[in-house]
Amino acid sequence: MFIVYNIILSILLFLFWPLLLWYLYRRQGNLEGLGERLVTYGWFFGFRGLFFRRPAVPHSERGAEVCPSLWFHGASVGEVRMLVPLLRARQAEYPETALLLTTMTLTGRQTARQAFPEAKVVLMPLDLPCCWALFFRYFQPAALIIAETELWPNLFDCVRRRRLPLALVNARLSRKSFVNYQIFNFFTKKMFGVPDVVVVQDRVSAARFAGLGTPVEKIIFSGNLKFDLLPPPERKLKIGPRTLLGPEIQLVVAGSTHPGEEELILSAWNENIADNGSNNNNNKPLSLVLAPRHPQRFAAVAKLLDDRGIDYLRFSEIKDSLVSGPVKVPAVLLLDTLGDLIHFYRRAGFTIIGGTLVPGIGGHNPLEAALFAKAVIHGPYVANFKDGFELLDEAGGGLPVADGRELALLLGRCLNDREFIQSAGLKAQATVERNRGAVQRTLQALIEKGIFR
Repeated sequence: MFIVYNIILSILLFLFWPLLLWYLYRRQGNLEGLGERLVTYGWFFGFRGLFFRRPAVPHSERGAEVCPSLWFHGASVGEVRMLVPLLRARQAEYPETALLLTTMTLTGRQTARQAFPEAKVVLMPLDLPCCWALFFRYFQPAALIIAETELWPNLFDCVRRRRLPLALVNARLSRKSFVNYQIFNFFTKKMFGVPDVVVVQDRVSAARFAGLGTPVEKIIFSGNLKFDLLPPPERKLKIGPRTLLGPEIQLVVAGSTHPGEEELILSAWNENIADNGSNNNNNKPLSLVLAPRHPQRFAAVAKLLDDRGIDYLRFSEIKDSLVSGPVKVPAVLLLDTLGDLIHFYRRAGFTIIGGTLVPGIGGHNPLEAALFAKAVIHGPYVANFKDGFELLDEAGGGLPVADGRELALLLGRCLNDREFIQSAGLKAQATVERNRGAVQRTLQALIEKGIFR
């Protein structure tokens, strides 16, 4: 089956290679990282190993050989941040271990490099046998830990043949994924038996992994690692959220927004704000921080603001400027830089979580805002983090809305009722604190199963 799978995959890649390049360009706005996805850094070492039958290892800048690395994979920003407490706990026990991190996205790679400057960070290769052969020969990882559920047939086959220890952490399987894997169970069953341990975030996922072929003794329940997020240190910016607008400005942060959501949020905002954001009972100037999820959409959102005649400021234009004091308060601050959203969550009065107001996305992690005692407004589309949103809503820290009209009404209340929004924020933070502990349970499971040695 793997032979058939790879023949079909190779034919499709050969025929649709231009389409793949177009998709990559459309998704991230450029072709950066294509060489990493093709493991071009490993060609020389791959050929050396082929002809001399001696596996190559990565070299430092001085040419010295590096010891095998502990390999972690997180698809994007959320998964990388989720891994931070686990990696730090592991480093506390074994500080000498070399780290290798892979991600699927450029933003995830940047986040990983910022969080772990001591680690080697590259993009995940294409799931082709030739790419994995070069990758393994170049890095020679000692073990692989995958965040959530990144299941790649050729990768798992390489792991199985090399007898590399493999763990899935914070693993989750949605009902849709479970049904799809069941359809192709004749092919995927072997893949689900490869991991040495699957640490799941909920018991429903545990049953689904077992139903797809993972031995029950390999499945361990830990809870959700994202509740163990640690607040990052405030970045030393020449122009940061506090110095930018001054301590008396009330910021409302709409984070990780998608097409269609900016329009809904701006319409609701304009219904509640007049005279450049001074219409509220708190008598504080207001500013909406709008943070699109994908960098390639920054220009499109800026055009949307231009077309609507909204007074706005692009954060990229002043982030590293030499301005020493607060600037003129814009009605909207377009957060068009990477890695700064969480610092604006820290400064916000309350937040709106993107990916939840329009169908097809499934929502983004609300706990990064709740961590700082900020209430989280969200729409009905929260499948990607259903349990987290439900816990926040039950405690009163999550504030759900069904549509744009409800969003406008709720925004009005939040802007004019300071006690309400502060109370909701504290409830959100308390929800995070109550559900911590997954890191230690996961760490213990990985030690007991021999992944961490």
